[in-house]
This record gives sequence, C-alpha cells and structure tokens, in this order.
Amino acid sequence: MELWVGALNLGFLYAFVAIGVYITFRIHDFPDITVDGTFTTGAAVTSIMIVSGIHPLIALPASFLTCAAAGSVTAIINTRLNVNSLLAGILVMTGLYSINLHIMGRSNIPLLNTTEFFSLLGRINPGAPREIWIAICLVVIIAIVWLGVSFFFKTDFGLAMRASGNNPVMARASGINVDRVKIFGVALANGLVGLSGGLVAQYQGFSDIGMGIGTVVTGLASVIIGEAIFKRHSVYAWIATAILGSIIFRFMIALALYAGMNPVDLKLMTAIFVLITLFITMRITKGKTGAGKNPFLKPALAVAVIIAVIAGIGYGKFGIVPHKKTKIGVFLMSDNPILTITRDSFLARMKELGYIDGKNAVFLVENANGDMATANTIADKFIREKVDIVVPISTNCTQVAINKMKETPIVFATVANPFIIGAGNSDTDHLPNVTGVYGSTPMDKVVDVASRIFPGHITIGAIWDPGQANSEYSIGLLKKALKDHPDIEFIGGNIANSSEVYEVARSLVQKGIDAFVQPTDNIVFSAFDSVVKAANSKKVPIIYTDVSNAESGALVVYGYTYETSGRQAASLADRIIKGEKPAGIPFEQYKEMVLGINLKVAKEFGIKIPGDVIDRATLVIDEHGRRREKGKGAPDAPRPAAKRIALLQFTDNLILDTAAKGVVDGLKKSGLLDKEKISIDPKNAHGDYATAQSIGQEIVSKKYDYVITLSTLAAQVMVNQNKKIPHVFGAVTDPVKSGIAESLTGHP
Repeated sequence: MELWVGALNLGFLYAFVAIGVYITFRIHDFPDITVDGTFTTGAAVTSIMIVSGIHPLIALPASFLTCAAAGSVTAIINTRLNVNSLLAGILVMTGLYSINLHIMGRSNIPLLNTTEFFSLLGRINPGAPREIWIAICLVVIIAIVWLGVSFFFKTDFGLAMRASGNNPVMARASGINVDRVKIFGVALANGLVGLSGGLVAQYQGFSDIGMGIGTVVTGLASVIIGEAIFKRHSVYAWIATAILGSIIFRFMIALALYAGMNPVDLKLMTAIFVLITLFITMRITKGKTGAGKNPFLKPALAVAVIIAVIAGIGYGKFGIVPHKKTKIGVFLMSDNPILTITRDSFLARMKELGYIDGKNAVFLVENANGDMATANTIADKFIREKVDIVVPISTNCTQVAINKMKETPIVFATVANPFIIGAGNSDTDHLPNVTGVYGSTPMDKVVDVASRIFPGHITIGAIWDPGQANSEYSIGLLKKALKDHPDIEFIGGNIANSSEVYEVARSLVQKGIDAFVQPTDNIVFSAFDSVVKAANSKKVPIIYTDVSNAESGALVVYGYTYETSGRQAASLADRIIKGEKPAGIPFEQYKEMVLGINLKVAKEFGIKIPGDVIDRATLVIDEHGRRREKGKGAPDAPRPAAKRIALLQFTDNLILDTAAKGVVDGLKKSGLLDKEKISIDPKNAHGDYATAQSIGQEIVSKKYDYVITLSTLAAQVMVNQNKKIPHVFGAVTDPVKSGIAESLTGHP
C-alpha cells in the first residue's frame, strides 16, 4: 500500500511542475529549462526559512515569489534582449546553481525535527496512516489549485495569455502586450515549479542542491502522457491532463519497481511509453485504426502499453519471496564508484557472514540514479516489501530512509556526518531504529603530514564540487585544520562535472600552489588522472585522502578504504538480524585508516620524505613502483600478486548492462577469477565523453592487466589510449568501420 500511496503523493507534489511546464510549453511555446534550477530554488528558500524558525505557510509563498522572479528574468532575457528562449533558460538555470548554494549556505539542508508543512498536517490527522492522510489533504489542495488555475485562464487576462501563445501576431494586432504577458506566464510557471520544490523538500525531509536535475523532463513527460491519454474539451480539462499525467508518470515508476525493474531502465521505459502512446494517439486521431469513436480505446491502449513495457523489461524478475528469508533492502543514490564499492563490499561481507541471496536471504538492491523522487519511491517499495532491514548508502539515501521509515531498522553507510542530517546527537544518542557507519579523513592529520614533508611557508590547493554535502564537509574540516597552521595558505577551486577537473586543477597550478591537499570528492575521484596530469606539468605533488590512488600519481594518500564502510555496515546488519536493537548499537566510525607514501613519485619530483613519516606509513610504494604493506609492527610484506580487469562501458542502457552482467557471470563460472586471483573493476562513463577519456587514462596509468570494453565508443576510447594492455571488446557492430581494427585479422 505504501508504494502506491507514496507514488500518488509524489504525483500530486510534482503536479505543480506539470502545470508549470504546461503553461510554458503548451501555452507560450517556450521550452523553459529554467525549471531545473527553480525547483531547487523553491526547495532552498523553503528549507532555509523553516530551519530559521519561519512558519512553513510563509516559506511556501516566499519560494513561489522567488522562483517567479527567476522565471521573469528568463523571459526578460528572451523578450528584451532577443536571446533564444532555450538559451535564456540555460543561462538562468546555470546562474541559479550558484544562487541556490548561496541561499542554502551548503549543499544539503535536513528538515528532520523541524515544523514543516506535513508535520502540521499530522497535527490534525484523525488517526489515518500518515501517507494516506497526506494523500487526502493533497487531493483537496490539488483540487483547489486545479480550479484556481483553470478559472484564471478563463479570465480576460488568462484569455490574453492563451491568445498571445497561440498567435502572437494577431494578439499584438488586438492590442495585447505579448512580451509582458509572456513574462508573467513564465514567471507564474516557475513560481508553481518552486512551490513544488518546496513541498517535495518537506515531504522527503531535506533539500539538496542536485534535486532539480531532470525536472523539465519529468514535467514534459507528465504533460505528454496526460494529453495522449485524455481528451481535452475545455481549460479545466487541459490543466487536469497535466495533473493526471504527473500521477500516471509516478505510478509507472512505482509499477516498474514493483515488477522488479532495474531503476536504470526507468527513463528508457518512459521514452518508449511516451513514443508508443503518441503514435497510437495520432493513429486514432487520423481515423486509421477504425476505432476513433470509442472513448475508452485510448485509455485502454495506454494501460496496455504500460503493462507491456514493464513486463518486457522486467520479465523474469518478479516473484513472490518466501517469508522465511531475511529481506535486506540496499539502495544508493547513483553509480558513483565510491558508493558502488561500498555496496559491493557490503554484499560480499554479508555473504561471508552466511547470508546467501536466494537461499536464506533476499537482497533487494536498488539505485536511484541521481533522482530524488525515485529514491523516495524505492523507500516506499521497501516498506511495501516489508524488508527486515534497510541499508542506505550515501547521505541523501539515508535522509530519505530516516524520513520514510520510523520502525524498520536502518544501517547507513558512507555518510560523512550523520548528525547534521538529524540521525542522532551522538554515537549513542540517536534515532531508535537507526545505526550505521560514518566518518571522514581526519584533515588535521593530513595537514600535519603535509607540514612535515613541506616545512615552512607553503600554498596548498584543492578542488571540489560544492554541490556534494560530503565534499563541503571535508573542505570545512580542511579549513578548520589550517587555522592551526598559519604558515600554510589555501586556494580552492570549484567544479560541477568531470570535464572541468583538468581546467580548474591547471588554474591552481598556474597560481603557484606548492601541493594539492585533496579531500575526497566524487567527481575528482572519477577524474583523478586529470588532476595528476595538471600537477605533473609543474611537478606539484598531490596529498590525497583516497587511498585507492596510492599508485596513480599521488605522493601521499591518507584515509580509509571504501570497502571498510560496507564491511562494517554488514557487521552491524548481522547484529540486528540476530536480535540486537538498533537503539542499543552505537554509530561506528571507520576503523581502518591507511597512510601511504609513494617513494617513486618522491624521487621523480625530487622530494625527500622525512623518516618519521615513512615509519608511520602502513603502505609504501618503493622507488621501483613495488607495493609493500605493513602490518601492526610487522616488517614490510609484498602484496599477493593479484590481477585486475577493467570493465568499461560507455553508458547505461539495457543492452550494455546485460552485456556487462554476462561478462561478469561468464568469468565467475569459468573459475578464472578465483584461480588466477583476478578482480573486476566496473567503470562507467555514463554517456560523458570527457569522463570516458579520463577513465581510459586511469586504466592505462594504473596498469590494469586486462581491459574489456562494451560499446563502440568505449572500445574507440581504449584503442586510442591503450597500446600495451590486452584489450577485449564487445557490443560492437563493426570494429573495422569504427576504426578499432584494420581488418578482422589485422589488429594489434
């Protein structure tokens, strides 16, 4: 029940987006991508006002007005400066990213334990389940909004808006100021989108700088789905189709998850559904089906399409799970390597502890793929499935889980600071159903190592994405640690995606920094080779808190392994499954810290590492590049000779994901992985060419033993980058035409 009611509530909340997109897209023929920014702006304004003690019923109108102002700026740029509407939206959306960060003060604002809109509704709840009561209240609110917006478009001004959108030339001839009307319309639309953002933030329990990504796509899909299914005879029907389209869109996602579909395929499913629905609708409209007079045909066909698409993609995944098996729900926010390493190590440790998937346990592993609404739907699915324990990986997923689940045991992992999101006040004083593993590298110790290697006055640099809560927290710790080292100056650089890493790192090198002291950041992690390339141009050493890059060009690595987070979380989950209560299990900080020194880099850069620093190191790369690890007080011991395969796919889609699974399953069945001590490192560029190039450079620089590529683009990247590592490609239509080989027999 929770899955479906939760989907209904999300449909209502995103209906404001659908109405806003309908106004810009259908009435004004204005492709307004500003909504990706104003959705977050609405959430930011509402959240910062609520945590400041301002009543949510005041915060919501404030978010509406703020976002309306942003929308008017887009329209003014378009009408007054004659800038293309799409470009105007992109410009304002880009600027809103920085503005939203300034409004929030950080990348994430938790709203747990605050008085927000839905807690106010809870005070007048007559005793109904929370989600059902919210649904009842939202029905009333949406009905009022529907009637209000519909009535507005029947007024003289509303008619002027419709006329200016349908035929601006005729509207001008009738004395209508088309530009002013458009400015008002785009402002109104973005105000509604901001209102949606404010409500969604309160519903999910937090606002996040990245929550607006893809909002315009969601809105357009809702509008198109609604129009394709329902007839429109009046203004009231126009607005109703947008609302119903939003609800149907959310039910599609819920139904897909219910059927066992991988969330990765949700966007593919949406595209297929919209395309087929539009095609059928056009056929009916033109009378080519011979059934145009049947009023029930379009809805029936639409329902059939939904079921067929979901059944096709999710075939074989749905089934009834025996109750005796322990159900463990695991979900992460995205395919970021840091999070996937945590997930994989958690699952591996659970297997070691005796929890075998399909035998005595069922692991429901989900991925929100960066979409907050999907994360909420996944949580609803776990509630419906009555999982015995939930393991959210990442700060955002943890926030969703603790907001949605008040009784289900929760074990979080890879969270920098659980206290700022309301999970607890201390390691022992926390929410009764929550425990987990957290921590970040002690930046004071990192700075101490830097000062020992580089005594005297130095300037250090770091780059990070201000949109990541963990990165902001780590940078804050770095700046705090530097207060005890007045002889060290700091220069920072912000990035928003992997393509900016090299440029920003290069700019810091040009400014004359003496070293990078780089906290872990998801984007930097995926494009670390770009930092190394920029640093090596002027022999600037790197001190990095990601220990997996000890052999990738860093002089010093100091931090925890991401496997630690997953393995510790598994141990906590095991304790809960065996009967312990989460309330009695303290939060744990990461236990395994690594200090690594790369003497090969030190020799190349002419840097002398103090003997006491080398003595403290638990990992040393000698001058010949050989890796040696230290036990507690034991002499250096060579690491077992293990081999590594890099499995690179260019993007996420059903074909490539299936191919990747086939590669992994085939290698496991062959026994080669265990026999030859071979590990597989999955890598995914997520459709970004710059990221693919960086991953290719990483594979070469880390000297993988083998590389497997899936897709033509992935193969082309590796063929261009790699001249020595054995390379096997798959999912390529024609290797000769794509330039991978001269002929089927003539290749390196």
